[in-house]
Amino acid sequence: MLSNHITKKAGKNGPSKAHKPMQMTRPDSIHIIADFSNCQPELLEQSHTGEMILQKAIETSGLSCVMIRSHQFKPSGYTAAALLTESHITLHTWPEHLAVQIDIFTCGSHDKARKAYELLKKEFKPGQIAEKIIFRRLDSLAET
Repeated sequence: MLSNHITKKAGKNGPSKAHKPMQMTRPDSIHIIADFSNCQPELLEQSHTGEMILQKAIETSGLSCVMIRSHQFKPSGYTAAALLTESHITLHTWPEHLAVQIDIFTCGSHDKARKAYELLKKEFKPGQIAEKIIFRRLDSLAET
């Protein structure tokens, strides 16, 4: 069972001065899932391109990057992931289909997530987009 408050306990030097419960807020998260097709093939082939696009999306949106990593597939295509303090952004490319699949999840600012998504649309210039936006809340989980 999860508790919605924290009480400080006595430390090595005796009881803590603060015994009042602190209210915890539960994150209100946004999850953007998108499939872009008919994209420019040169943006889908090399992982360093995906890393640069992720860096630009993060900087433009104001999200906080911990690290960006990628895996290069042969002969072409990549998976690139940005670990954010707020969560993550991933790109999975399919050059043979002129497609990229995008996943943005953050428990931070919805506006920043949307700005990052808009930048990805601008960069990849897809001919078609299939997208789904999910709003996730921990308080929707039943506590027993």
